[in-house]
Amino acid sequence: MIRALCLMFVLALPLVSVVSCNVAPKADDRESFVVEAREGLKHFESNVPGLKDQIKNSAGYAVFPGAGQWGIIFTGGSFGRGAVFNARGEQLGWAAVNNFNVGLQLGGQGKKILIVFANADVLTQFQKGLLTGSVQGMAVAGDSAANGTAPFQNGLALYVGAEKGLMAGGMIGMENFRYRALGKENEDPK
Repeated sequence: MIRALCLMFVLALPLVSVVSCNVAPKADDRESFVVEAREGLKHFESNVPGLKDQIKNSAGYAVFPGAGQWGIIFTGGSFGRGAVFNARGEQLGWAAVNNFNVGLQLGGQGKKILIVFANADVLTQFQKGLLTGSVQGMAVAGDSAANGTAPFQNGLALYVGAEKGLMAGGMIGMENFRYRALGKENEDPK
C-alpha cells in the first residue's frame, strides 16, 4: 500500500511541475484570455448581489476563468491562470494558482475563481507573493443567485463557481499563487 502511494506521488509530480511553469498565457493567447477573464467576472457579478459595489470599493481583483481540480486515487490538486485587475477594471498583470495535495480523490472538475483584494496593502502583498494562510470561498451557482457578498478574511474575499451546476465553496492556500506584472511575464520573481 505504501509503495502504491509513493508511486502515485512520483507519477503526479511531473504533472504538477508542468502545470506550474508559466504564470501568463502564451503571448498569442493573452488577448482572448483577458476577454475570458472579463466574462468570468460578469458571471460572478450576475450571481452575487452587491459584488459590483464590493469591487468598486476594493483595490482590485483576480479572476481565474478556467481553473481545474484533478484527483488520482491519493494525489490531486488544482491549477489555473488568472488576470489581475485594479478596481477600475484595468489589467495589472497575471496570476497562477497551483496546489498539490494528498488524500483519497478521483476525477476532475472545472471552476471559476474570483479573489477581491480589500485594500492596496493586501494587493501589494499578493503581487509580492507574501500572502500566507488560507481563505474560505463562497460557492456561486451558475443558475441561482447567492445571498450576497462574501466577507473579507485577512483582506480577501473569495468566490468559487462551478463550470456546470453548483459546487461547494472552497478553501485556497494563498501561498499557492504567483503573480507577474504586465510586461514582466518572462522575468524571474524577485
